[in-house]
Amino acid sequence: MKILLAIDETPASQIAVEEIAGLPWPDDTTVEVLTVVEQGQQAPAGLIGEVTAILGGAGLRAHEKWVTGDPKTAIAERAADIKADLIVIGSHRSSALKDLFLSNVATDTIRHAAGSVAVIRPRIDNSIVARKVLLATDGSMLADAAARAVANRPWPVRTEVRVLSVVEVILPTMHALFEPPFVNSDEVQKAREAALLQAQNAIMAAVAILAPAGLAVSESLSVLLDGTKEVILKEASDWGADWIIVGSHGRQGTERFLMGSVSEAVAAEAACSVEVVRAPHAKSA
Repeated sequence: MKILLAIDETPASQIAVEEIAGLPWPDDTTVEVLTVVEQGQQAPAGLIGEVTAILGGAGLRAHEKWVTGDPKTAIAERAADIKADLIVIGSHRSSALKDLFLSNVATDTIRHAAGSVAVIRPRIDNSIVARKVLLATDGSMLADAAARAVANRPWPVRTEVRVLSVVEVILPTMHALFEPPFVNSDEVQKAREAALLQAQNAIMAAVAILAPAGLAVSESLSVLLDGTKEVILKEASDWGADWIIVGSHGRQGTERFLMGSVSEAVAAEAACSVEVVRAPHAKSA
C-alpha cells in the first residue's frame, strides 16, 4: 500500500502524523512524506526528517519528498505520479469556530485526487486503542470499494465497524407530489419498498465483504428524515465514531462534483476523521 502523507508546520499535520504512526497498516506499506513549498519560499528545515523518523519508529517505511507549487493542486498531482492508494492530510478547520468547510487545500485534494483521501482530526480519547469505524454505504460499486478498503486493512484489536445505509425514497415521477392522495398512493408505496430493499441489500453486501476480516460488525438502517449527509453525521456523533469511511463517485467535471457532494460534505463537517474512498485505493489495498 502506498500512502502519501502531506504535511506542513501546523498542529493539524502533527495530528495526522501521530494518527498514521498509531495505526496498523499492511506489511508492504510505504509512506511518502510530502511538503509542498510555494514559489519563492524555502522548505522548512528538518520538518520532513522529523516526521519520517516518527513513522520509522512505528515500523513504517517512510521517505522524504518536497516539491514546489500550489498545494491545492500539487498534492493530487504527486499522488497521481506515484500511484498512491491513500492521501492523508490534516484538517485545518478552526476549533474556535464551527467552520463548515475544510481548508481549500483539503477540499481541492478530495475533489480532484484520483485515489482515496483521508482527512485527519484529533481523537476525543487517544488513550483508547480500539476504533469505531462508521462505514456508510448505498450499495454502489464505490460503496463496495469502501467496504473492501476496510476489510483489507488491519485494525487495532476490538475495532468495531458499523454499516449504515440510508433509505432514500426517490419517486419515478413527480405527479405523486402534487396529486392527492400521494401519501398512500401505490407509486409512493412501491418507491418506499424499493428504497428499503436497496438499503437492506447494501448493508448485506457490505457485511459480506467485511465478514472474512473478522471485525465486530453492527448494522444501522435509517429512514431519511434529513439529508443523507445529516444522517451520516448524526449516526457518527451518536455512536461516537472516530473514523468515517464513505465511497465517492469517481467521475469528472461537474457530474463528479455533484455526485461526490455528500462525501465531500461529510468530510467537511464531521467531528472525526473521514476517509473518502475511490476504487484505485480499494484495488491496491
